[in-house]
Amino acid sequence: MKVLVISNFFPPHVIGGAEIIAHHQARALCGRGHEVRVLAGDNSRGLPGYPIEEEVFDGMPVTRVSLTYLDFAPTGNNVAHPGVERIFRQLVDKWQPDVIHAHHMAGLSLGILQLARARGIRIALTLHDHWGFCMNSTRITTQDVLCHDSTQCHKCHSHIYNGALRLPQRMRQDYLRWQLDAVDHFISPSRYLADTYIANGLPAERMNVIANGIELERFSTTSPPAPGKKLNVLFTGYMGGHKGVPTLLEALALLPAERVHVDMVGDGHMLEAYKAQLSARAPGVSAKFWGRLPNSRIAERFAQAHVFVLPSVCPENQPVTITEAMACGLAVVGSRIGGIPELVDEGVSGQLFEHGDAQALADCLRRYIDHPEMLVAHGEAGRKRIQAFAFDLQIDRIEALLQGPGAKRSDTPQLIACHGAPSASTFDTVLQALCPVPANRPQPVSQPCCIPANWISPEQADVLWIAGPTEQDPDAAMKLIEAYRALGKQVVVDERHLLVARNTESALLVRGGAQVALGLEYLLDYAAKPAADNVIIQA
Repeated sequence: MKVLVISNFFPPHVIGGAEIIAHHQARALCGRGHEVRVLAGDNSRGLPGYPIEEEVFDGMPVTRVSLTYLDFAPTGNNVAHPGVERIFRQLVDKWQPDVIHAHHMAGLSLGILQLARARGIRIALTLHDHWGFCMNSTRITTQDVLCHDSTQCHKCHSHIYNGALRLPQRMRQDYLRWQLDAVDHFISPSRYLADTYIANGLPAERMNVIANGIELERFSTTSPPAPGKKLNVLFTGYMGGHKGVPTLLEALALLPAERVHVDMVGDGHMLEAYKAQLSARAPGVSAKFWGRLPNSRIAERFAQAHVFVLPSVCPENQPVTITEAMACGLAVVGSRIGGIPELVDEGVSGQLFEHGDAQALADCLRRYIDHPEMLVAHGEAGRKRIQAFAFDLQIDRIEALLQGPGAKRSDTPQLIACHGAPSASTFDTVLQALCPVPANRPQPVSQPCCIPANWISPEQADVLWIAGPTEQDPDAAMKLIEAYRALGKQVVVDERHLLVARNTESALLVRGGAQVALGLEYLLDYAAKPAADNVIIQA
């Protein structure tokens, strides 16, 4: 089997756990005799224009595409990059993989998915967090609270920037809906994340819960020290708000300073602030901030700790750090949120507390101080429980999924290519008339998607909508119209876009939101009819 692994990062360039998992699973498939290649992003060079570097890493050919900060712009276009898609087309046309196993793709281009589907390549996509429906990926809003209604994304980010254009965020959501529809098999390491994505519109019949797995042999000789005068607490993760580090620091200040030591492993934009906060709030607490450590050295820190703490305030998927801590025989204290309770059996292998509650976290740690025998019991139970997550067992399931047939296909939604930025009132009218089911909910296939025109080719779209003012660059609009008409595709233009309206004879001219919606509905119906039933629409 020829497997193309796609990940926006890949070792040795590592940002988080997703690319570590992508690497370990790719290496395991390669070790089982499959032919594995990797297509990955690379932000270490920061070169524009998507230049590539070819290399062999861990015995696998890797094509690295240079990405810049603009490709990851959180409120910009971080999902559709034709330059990356060209590289993908050249790679698959030459190598012809049987199946794609994709991981994080933000920064690369999700357009890869529909291109692969058009070539008959099976696609499996592992979901590592909430990026498929949350622009922030964490479900933490810009108001720094946990989001419970993903249909209200526009209240967090009403618009995205597509170059100089300010577009409704709904266009990005529609693009994601279209691209994810190409996936044959979704893989979620946790039941929590699987159910969340299903509630947000992914088909349940294509969802597979398969743990990331853990290489138990790496930690088989690692064990925590015997309980002593001090409770050794370990946190490892990104030094940012979503990991709940402030909750841990506040909890430490509520404990007797002489009875606790904390090791903080990781870096991030809040690192220096957290150092200052701990020094100010709990000056007597013994602490060491290690910064970022190579994954190969994480076992060293587990071997010096009694308890691992993950105080996340955002819903985690299946934290690698918890599985590693359990494999080392550590008791675990975690937030009662996301997929964490699926790993930590409360009162058996660790303790859970409500996220953000520093007093509750302090109470959990104090129980271990007062009853050190719990540390041993919880650690042993955790090590026993994590055996079911053995890496090879999970690779067996992933390998079978990749080798199996693709998903049975139903019809796909029709696609409206939108050139320019529509007025808010016109766009709202179009949504109410054609797309009444909100984004991030299961949507009927009859509900079309509105896609920025430069994110989609004329061959892929059903209808072109000249949606925004064209006075600054009427030639671009005219060339686009010509490209669509050359393929027999229909075009709708608001007649108030005077320069274009006066110079085209092959578009449906309308005026105002209601007529735009009616015109689009008519043209979509026209596009769905057999070619023999159609006649050319003239202005």
